[in-house]
Amino acid sequence: MNYPSAKQYIHLTHKGAHFATHAAQDDADRAVLLLLLKRSNTPRLAEFLRLLKSIKKSSSFEQALSLFSKGYLIAKDHADKLEDVSLEVSLPAVLANLSDRQHCAISDQEGFLLSYSGFELEQAEQAALLAVEISGLQAKRQQNIQDLSGSNLSFISIIDTDGQSQLRFWPMYFNKQAFFLAIKGEPLLQQKSFTRLAWILGQRYL
Repeated sequence: MNYPSAKQYIHLTHKGAHFATHAAQDDADRAVLLLLLKRSNTPRLAEFLRLLKSIKKSSSFEQALSLFSKGYLIAKDHADKLEDVSLEVSLPAVLANLSDRQHCAISDQEGFLLSYSGFELEQAEQAALLAVEISGLQAKRQQNIQDLSGSNLSFISIIDTDGQSQLRFWPMYFNKQAFFLAIKGEPLLQQKSFTRLAWILGQRYL
């Protein structure tokens, strides 16, 4: 593992974005990652350590190394910054990158459609409502799902007769606020567009 240097900037990885947003429970690592999602730019190492110290009395450097070793963070030579634009402008292109068919919708916990890509509006609204209902069931049975799947990161799918996924639902949490992705086709969540989505939502809801 390459440790960060003082001049480098601290970036969240897609693995870190998943861990930060896949549950609402309090967690020391999650608290740090959510702090990064609240920022509009990536901090240098010294500033990041100060952020850690503000929420943790024990060694901030030790926790920083732990976050890097878990793959939640990565150091880069360049900074990144979110543009100050509305969700209506920023979300559609990001959502399109989360599906191999470029079909993705996102709603809040009340079923309100925040944004979508690929779907017709009526389809996106139906997918958003279905995501809320199914994710509600998933939340109630999360422990059973984890026990059966053997994973903390799981989602519910609607499949066809050939076993191919047609629609998948993925929850995201920002403190106690929940959001739900409805993805048509193969999800592409293990990449930087998911991190970008988490960052954009973090700016608004953290």
